[in-house]
Amino acid sequence: MTYLEKQSNPLDPVHFRGNLQADYLYTSGAAGDKFFKHIMENDSFLASECEECGTVFCPPRLYCEDCFVEIPDEKWKEVPAKGTVRLFTTAMLNTFGEPLEVPKIIGLIDIEGTDSSMLGILKTKDQKQDLTGITVEAVFRPTQEREGTLKDILYFNESG
Repeated sequence: MTYLEKQSNPLDPVHFRGNLQADYLYTSGAAGDKFFKHIMENDSFLASECEECGTVFCPPRLYCEDCFVEIPDEKWKEVPAKGTVRLFTTAMLNTFGEPLEVPKIIGLIDIEGTDSSMLGILKTKDQKQDLTGITVEAVFRPTQEREGTLKDILYFNESG
């Protein structure tokens, strides 16, 4: 079946060989834009706090997801680029299913001073240690090399 042919039975699996064009554009929005501009120049994160319920969002939001209340600019604040590992996993294979030379540890990090979490790569000396609950700090690209994306955060390192 080619990608132009119609699939008539929804239970039949579909498989295409080759490449399919998949153009898309994802915009970060006004709050995301402010967050990414901030990390281009600073080694910290931006957060916003809801006046109604007190929830602190990082990356910041323009509206509270719980109260549907607008969060004004004066409720935005800088927070440290550190947090606590809530959970983690170790990736042993790359996206093609081939073994990685060095396994990658990916963690969900509760950002300090906020009610939010962020995924990040964790660097540690001991690949076998339980990282749950340890404090980590973001390591950024050199300022002159930053692009204003999440890739500016190279990884999270155990803080001393």
